[in-house]
Amino acid sequence: MSACSSNNSEGSSEGTGASGGAGGAGGGEPAGPTPYELFLKIEPDLVANCNICHKKGGSAPAPFLAGETPEERYQTITFWPGIVTKAPEQSILLTHPESPNHGGGEAPKIPENVKPGVLEWLTAEADGLPDGNGDIGPSVRPFRPLPGGALNTVYLDALGEDFQYMSIAFFAEAIGGTSDAPTMLRLTNITVHPVVDKPLHIVHPVFTVYVPGQPGDPDPVDSFSNLDQTFTLGGDNTLGTGEVVLTNWQKGAYLGIAFELIEVYGGNAGPGTGCNDLVNFQQNVVPAMQTCMMKCHGGANPQAKGTMDLSELNVMMPSAACQEVRARIKPGDPAASQILQVTDPVQPIVHMYKFDGDLNAYNAFKTKVEPWIMAEQQ
Repeated sequence: MSACSSNNSEGSSEGTGASGGAGGAGGGEPAGPTPYELFLKIEPDLVANCNICHKKGGSAPAPFLAGETPEERYQTITFWPGIVTKAPEQSILLTHPESPNHGGGEAPKIPENVKPGVLEWLTAEADGLPDGNGDIGPSVRPFRPLPGGALNTVYLDALGEDFQYMSIAFFAEAIGGTSDAPTMLRLTNITVHPVVDKPLHIVHPVFTVYVPGQPGDPDPVDSFSNLDQTFTLGGDNTLGTGEVVLTNWQKGAYLGIAFELIEVYGGNAGPGTGCNDLVNFQQNVVPAMQTCMMKCHGGANPQAKGTMDLSELNVMMPSAACQEVRARIKPGDPAASQILQVTDPVQPIVHMYKFDGDLNAYNAFKTKVEPWIMAEQQ
């Protein structure tokens, strides 16, 4: 059995996210431009050089500039994993454009005269990153959630090798006060996603708010203090009630998740929940998911395969693949199903494949899988 408890408290998520607005510098620092103000200086250059591919519905599978206004783009770019990092020079915003894999070698690099401003902004963001080490136990690195009712996914890999490919997902919405100064963060449809043969045991998770320059402020009512729950692939994956309202939220803050105990039980995760309509899955979903299988989930990308294993998609009776996909849908509710949310080209949700920005291809995929999602409702 592998466990992370209060006696084993290292581990963090590498993702960062965005809540938007003008984040401040760390406490006690001399007055100067805020990270948001520094972003506003370079935002026109980023739009000019990157927006054609990385906007909402762009051709690249990473719409980190999604948004109609500079503030909305700030929310998205600071949410995107790998952009705001503890080591600014290692940000993918600086390193990936130099790679021959960037747009197949045809995408533009960030102009040399723009790089200093980008590095200055990333450095200011890095200075405000909290470490998230709490007293309760192991924790994921605090991140800025994407608000506005958007889907957020937090991977648990950094808690240890046994947690690889596992994740917690939720929808986030800033509420209360005003749009410029919300007072609460509402998280809904909080779900836990283990992997095959690794039941995940969670005790007393705590959601903590981190305002830059201030200590972490845990959920004032400790909403999940009595939670002791085990998750298996295909089983009920709702964390507790599936909802929490953090009344200590501030715009521009980070969100962390700590656990009194989080562990992977050794042995078989059990058969999980089998598919109700395997025939429908085989006739409609299997052909629709061939590209996903070949490019990522069949084994070409180990992380994608670990998250949803489609290596047996084309066997005579694809019951294993059906169970893997079923764990990423909400039976009877296509709109709330992750396989449709994360692949939607117009949604600023982190996912490597979004039909290359082709909305028609996505809609064709959606048309094929929706009837099966409805048929899976018990």
